[in-house]
Amino acid sequence: MWVILYGVIVTISWIQISGLWKQSHKRDSFIYIGTMVFSLTLLILFQLGVPVPNPLDGISIVYDPVHSLFQ
Repeated sequence: MWVILYGVIVTISWIQISGLWKQSHKRDSFIYIGTMVFSLTLLILFQLGVPVPNPLDGISIVYDPVHSLFQ
């Protein structure tokens, strides 16, 4: 079932990328490809049961020292 879902996602992405490429939006197509690769990687890792870290933990690590400066 998941293989069919991944196939549909890749097919729709291919249609979108070919449309962007024909209109000479190469930078947009590279950003689209990067975003899709990142999101599909996260989806596959989630389906395999690999623990994916919460993005808010990384944000709090960065902003806690800044927050402590203003207290």
